[in-house]
Amino acid sequence: MDITCQTPRLELHALTDKIYTQLQQSGYFPPHIETHLHYLHLDDSLKGWGPWIIFLRETGSIIGDIGFKGSPDSWNTVEIGYGIRPEYQNTGYATEALQEMIRYCFEDQHISRITAECRHDNKESLRVLEKVQMFREMEHLQMVHWHLSREQYQYRKTHTKKRQPRLILED
Repeated sequence: MDITCQTPRLELHALTDKIYTQLQQSGYFPPHIETHLHYLHLDDSLKGWGPWIIFLRETGSIIGDIGFKGSPDSWNTVEIGYGIRPEYQNTGYATEALQEMIRYCFEDQHISRITAECRHDNKESLRVLEKVQMFREMEHLQMVHWHLSREQYQYRKTHTKKRQPRLILED
């Protein structure tokens, strides 16, 4: 069974052997992919708790990956990370994919807390984490640590007004 999520522009697929073949053909192959696939063959319960491959819906191109650094811990917390190919950066894809993974965690999997970290000088990644409204927890050894709880997510979801499209009248 494949696990997938969709956004208006993206399709996210949890890593499987079938996806692995597509990765090899596309030349996208970060080292953590093969490591997770090895552990997935040993423990099927890890399915969905590792890398998810990000495809552009319009073209089917692989633009990066997002995912979890293992299954939920004893506090029902997961750590998330992401990487976008350079030619697809600065397009909002990382933000869009991260928003969907946050939704998936809290609404479909009932996770209690999501954490993330990035280097203090990675301005693009810092901005992505700010855009999805994760909370900056601390900075330690050049790494900035972030979190978002299910309660914070639900509060934000019910108390944030959706942006209304502006009506522009032309003469």
